[in-house]
This record gives sequence, structure tokens and C-alpha cells, in this order.
Amino acid sequence: MFFPKLGHQQLTMIPFFRKIRYQLAEENQFLKYSRYAIGEIVLVVIGILIALYINNWNELRIEKQKEQALLLGLQETFANNLENLNFVLSDTRIAFESSKRVLDLLGTEHSGYSDAELDTLLGHMINYTTYDPSTGTIDNIINSGTLNIIQNKELKDNISNWSGMLNDAEKDIEIANNHAFNILLPYLNDKVNLKNLPVPRSITERTGLNISRASHFPVNYATVMGDKEFENLVDFHAVNFIYLSREYIELKEYLEHNLALIAKEIEN
Repeated sequence: MFFPKLGHQQLTMIPFFRKIRYQLAEENQFLKYSRYAIGEIVLVVIGILIALYINNWNELRIEKQKEQALLLGLQETFANNLENLNFVLSDTRIAFESSKRVLDLLGTEHSGYSDAELDTLLGHMINYTTYDPSTGTIDNIINSGTLNIIQNKELKDNISNWSGMLNDAEKDIEIANNHAFNILLPYLNDKVNLKNLPVPRSITERTGLNISRASHFPVNYATVMGDKEFENLVDFHAVNFIYLSREYIELKEYLEHNLALIAKEIEN
């Protein structure tokens, strides 16, 4: 059993009461003796209650400090993940719009577009980025059991669902990448000059890397743009971007909502 330490003042008063109690007992003054005895007991009880209060207050303060440190770490991780997601979502929309434009041009007269326009559209269509968030901090919180430090139940439940939300997005990412790199890209590699396809500015500006373009080999876009197989490939490619965008938007809303909850908890 835990017995908290009494303060100096309480310890000083106990011998004082005890001395008076002994004196009264010797003088056979039972009533006064009883009063002083009760006073001594009350003093001890009050001292214990004060010590318990201070001990509980100190434990709560330490737990609050741990929670604040945890929330600050989550806030940084979620903010970085949101910034990355906004970039990926913007890139995905550009890839979708480019795919949609290619679908509009398929089966039309070659005079309706230029080779340079198609090079740009195909470049944006296949050079897209997928979401790869930082999960170390969140996984560590969940696996270590420190999630219970967080007092906000909604925030705690949301963090527990983080892996499930990522798994849903990763399934659509896998489907999109498999189609893009194992089916569509081999088709384009056989039909067009991939060197002519520009890397999107959003990627070159972020990485600072680029290579000179322009192939010396001719390409016949009229054949490609009149091929029904290519139309089917681009159509499925565009549909994949729709599913990806849906998952990314849900993740964006998830991150924004949790960042708002974290900010509120930090303020409190």
C-alpha cells in the first residue's frame, strides 16, 4: 500500500499533539484527551489527502507532458504527409486530364492535333507520382501501446484506422501501376518515341533533374491514334486515376480532420 509522505508542518504538529495527549491522559481529563486525539487523527488524514492530491496532480502533469510530445510528433508527421499528398493529388489530376484529352483525340483526323501536343499529353499521362506517406511515427505509436496516452477518443480511433485507410489506397495504386508499367508502357514503347515525352514540370522542379529530349527516329501517331487497343488501354488508365483520386481525397480529408483535432488538443 502506498503511503504518501507528509509535509514538514504536519510532521512537526504530530509530536505536539502527542505530548498534549499524554499530559491529558495522565491528568485523567478524558474529554479533552479525546478531542486532542481526534484532532491528531484529523491532522494525519488531512496530511495524507494533501499528499495524495499532490502525487496525483504530479502524475497527471507528467502524463499531459507525454501526450503533448506525442501530439506534436503526430502533427509534424500528418502535416508532412498532407503536403506530399497534395502534390500527388495535383499530379494525378493532371495525368487524368491528359488521359481524357487523348481519349477525345483518338479516332479523329490527324490534323486535329500535333505530334508535339501528343508527346506532352502522353508524357503527363504516364509520368505520374503515387502516394508514399511516412508511417514510422504512427506505426510506432500504435505498436508500442502509447496510443492510450491520447485522451481524445475520436483522434485515438482515427489513428487506429490509419493502416486500414492506407491499405485501401495501396490496392488502387498497385492496380494503376501494374496497368501503366506492365501493359500501357510496353505498348507505347513499341509504337512511339518515349524520349520525346517530356517529364512533367511538377516533377523536374521538385527534383531539379531533367534530360534533353527529342528523338531522331520518326513516329507515326496516325496509326497509334487510330488503334482501338490503344483507346482501351488509355480508357482503363483514366479510370484508374478516378479511383486513385477518390482514395487520395479521402486520405486528404482524414489528415486535415486529424490535424484540426490535434491542434485543438495542443491548445488545451
